Amino acid sequence: MVDLEAWYDEEQDDAVTVRTPGELDAVLDTVAAWDGRIIVHLKPARPVDMNMRRRTLDVGVHGKADRGALVYNAPDGRWFSKAASDTNANQDERILYYYMNSDTEYPADAEIPLDVVRRAAHEYLTMEGQRPTASTWQTPPAWYPTAG
Repeated sequence: MVDLEAWYDEEQDDAVTVRTPGELDAVLDTVAAWDGRIIVHLKPARPVDMNMRRRTLDVGVHGKADRGALVYNAPDGRWFSKAASDTNANQDERILYYYMNSDTEYPADAEIPLDVVRRAAHEYLTMEGQRPTASTWQTPPAWYPTAG
């Protein structure tokens, strides 16, 4: 298990440190009670090397809809959560999640059940920043901006 920093509220001066599953649930419960699609940015609090520092998980929470979305970033790439294959989302459709009042586009088929999002966040906590297995993953769509 690795301690995480959680960033999600534009009023935060410092990260909320998450050390236990209960502390992670408290953060996710807080955000799930808010209106709209909100991102909780999670990253290792004390990374042992540069690669660990760059393994982050953005946990999108849309509590009232019982849905969410994930973005996992690592040195070898970026992945979005992927809804079940029977979803009829167009490749160009987008939804907005908000990180500290800044909008972030996600593929429409990145929304998945909130319980899967929560399981993935818990895996990230216990697997020391590795990409969670609770979700199916997809690479970013062609319209998604690349780092540069």
